[in-house]
Amino acid sequence: MSRKRIFVGLDVGTTKTCAVIGQEYRGAQLHVLGVGTAPSYGLKGGQVVDVVLTVKAIDEAIHRAEKAARARSSHVVTGIAGGHLQSHSQRGEVRLPSGEREVRERHVGAVVRGATMLSLAEDREVVAVIPKTFATDHLTDVLDPRGLTARRLAVEAHVITGATNAMANLEHCVSQAGLSTQGRVLQPLASARACLMPEQRREGVVLIDIGGGTTDVALFVDDACWHIAVIPIGGALVTADIARGLRLPTKVAEAVKVEHGSVGWPVDEDDATVAVPGFDHGAPVAVRRRDLAEVITARVEELLHLVRDEITRSGYYDILPAGAVLTGGGSRLTGIKDLASTVLDMPVATGRPRALWGLGDNLRAPEFSTGVGLLLSAAAAEEADGWVTATSLRHRGVLDRLGGWMRSVVSPTVR
Repeated sequence: MSRKRIFVGLDVGTTKTCAVIGQEYRGAQLHVLGVGTAPSYGLKGGQVVDVVLTVKAIDEAIHRAEKAARARSSHVVTGIAGGHLQSHSQRGEVRLPSGEREVRERHVGAVVRGATMLSLAEDREVVAVIPKTFATDHLTDVLDPRGLTARRLAVEAHVITGATNAMANLEHCVSQAGLSTQGRVLQPLASARACLMPEQRREGVVLIDIGGGTTDVALFVDDACWHIAVIPIGGALVTADIARGLRLPTKVAEAVKVEHGSVGWPVDEDDATVAVPGFDHGAPVAVRRRDLAEVITARVEELLHLVRDEITRSGYYDILPAGAVLTGGGSRLTGIKDLASTVLDMPVATGRPRALWGLGDNLRAPEFSTGVGLLLSAAAAEEADGWVTATSLRHRGVLDRLGGWMRSVVSPTVR
């Protein structure tokens, strides 16, 4: 057992930090050994604003995961998140050299590199390049161009850029916690790896990951990620609305949201109340369930309309027959699926991490999707003899078909 490789996924979020430790089991399978969580107070909108508090949260989450796993590893795969991420559609094109007519790996590598040639500010960098489809001469919608005869090779790629300092700050916190970052994966892609079914990604689906500080939107068509966006609204803002609107301490507002919160609850004539601690030395305060639902629903409805606007803006709204999948801690609100289906006008399901040996039912919850997805990404990259960063989520799509040679081309953030 001690010779089997250990993998760690580290999800440093706005409201919680989660570490998931796993071990290889019977080849490609994984055994989840332990999960640890800790409250996060050093991030805002997915970005580090307090190094000391962030390091403390990482330390606590890793320690708890190691204690549960009875195993240790100083190498982690972390998630990239936050409003600093930007999505771009890019086209790259190359002509095959004279005398060469068969598309080979080096030609594909060259055309994908060409898609990264963005004019970026000094404080931004390319995080990931995800090829969607290729074209050779007059042949379009090619998934794997290798071996085809052509004079010209083109690619339509999805390029994600991020703020250099935002990513450097997180890596600094990981390092201060005594850990080494061996890979970085976009959090919505990690969540997708954990909870989307292959047929959903193939037919067309939008993943909506409602975290504490932000909501990530990722669209998958033909087994590839075609669009990613980050909306600066998450569960923490809903909690802040409750605290302000109902005049409650923030911790109490969070607790009442989790225990009694609902979206679109039919309580127009319901004056039922719940007693919660108030500001007056914890003296009980009566909160009407109707008022609580109204505050939550207003913010969640705003968020869902922003999600719909983003899907529409992407141009892919009409090619998502699998509808939407909600995941993340915010997806657990009672009634949110029904409201989402109404606002988005499509079927909506809840996304939970896939069943893995050692991952109990209590941990197969939406809030663990990113952490489990990071663990799966770490193991998948290791099996392929190289660390993959934000592009590792093609799910048997183009990258998996093209193989490991693409990794150095499309994973500029690998260490």
